[in-house]
Amino acid sequence: MVLLSLSFDSLHGILRRLYDEMTELCQPMMTLATAIAALGALFYIAYRVWQSLSRAEPVDVFGMLRPFCLGICILFFDVIVLGSLNGILSPVVQGTGAMLHDQTFDVRKFQEEKDRLLAEMPLKVAVTGEFNPNGRGAGEGDRRHGLE
Repeated sequence: MVLLSLSFDSLHGILRRLYDEMTELCQPMMTLATAIAALGALFYIAYRVWQSLSRAEPVDVFGMLRPFCLGICILFFDVIVLGSLNGILSPVVQGTGAMLHDQTFDVRKFQEEKDRLLAEMPLKVAVTGEFNPNGRGAGEGDRRHGLE
């Protein structure tokens, strides 16, 4: 049975652990995909070089720069792409975590104040003899809204 009352701190930990486990489980598939994509990029570059040589033209280096860069990104996908994304987004995660902590603290403080005021309310009603949740004098709200 899964508990439905999760705090955001534990949810963040669960997601981080899930990311680590899935990266580890997907490693063989990522290795195979990297090998296939790297071979495809290598064959494309070899085809372009062979095509230029067969036409007796100079090899267009700038035309092959894009597939070469894609090949490098494919070969080092785990380090370059995922590492860069994690490096860029980790300050965002830390900042939102700090905001979450501050807001959770504020909500707890306001909840404690509300509970304290609600506990004092029966005593105030017993002393004054009237219940006025808005804090205004009797009848003021009615006159403002035309309900005399």
